[in-house]
Amino acid sequence: MMLSRICRLTAAAVLLSLAVVSVAGASQQTTPRGWWRNEAIVKELGLAVDQVTRINTIFETTMPELRQDREELERLEAKLSRMIQDDRMDEASLSSQIDRVETARARGNKTRSLMLTRMYRVLTREQRGKFDQISKQWTAPAGGRGSSPTFPPAAPGQGSSTPNQGSNQGTTTGTPAPSDSQRRPG
Repeated sequence: MMLSRICRLTAAAVLLSLAVVSVAGASQQTTPRGWWRNEAIVKELGLAVDQVTRINTIFETTMPELRQDREELERLEAKLSRMIQDDRMDEASLSSQIDRVETARARGNKTRSLMLTRMYRVLTREQRGKFDQISKQWTAPAGGRGSSPTFPPAAPGQGSSTPNQGSNQGTTTGTPAPSDSQRRPG
């Protein structure tokens, strides 16, 4: 019973993560990768060139580790999926593999959170306040409980690869949202 529930939850988590990745990939087609590379956000926050450079350096130096973490997680999840398919696999072995998967997921989340914290610390207190306001608008649900997060509108002069679900989508300032990997931990 418990093994069946773990298997279903693991499968659901894998499918959900794949859906999030595909949606995030689609929304990134209309905006430059990285909120600090978006002119509207840079202007709204009042970022200096040095700040943009420092944030970009943090991102670029952390990305290899994040990629490695993701590849390891995918490898472990694939092994778990094969183990789940094997009717002869005992619960103790599955439990050990689930522990490995979750440890790898935690390692990736820790790496990402530390990267985002380092980026956030480049901002002044005033910029942090503005950033917090902007990022809340990126993640606010459109229609209340049970709604999907809003997708950012396309940058001026660009088409959108994701349809707006209402007339007041995105931020009030028209700044597009960063991908999950580019937000600060919340």
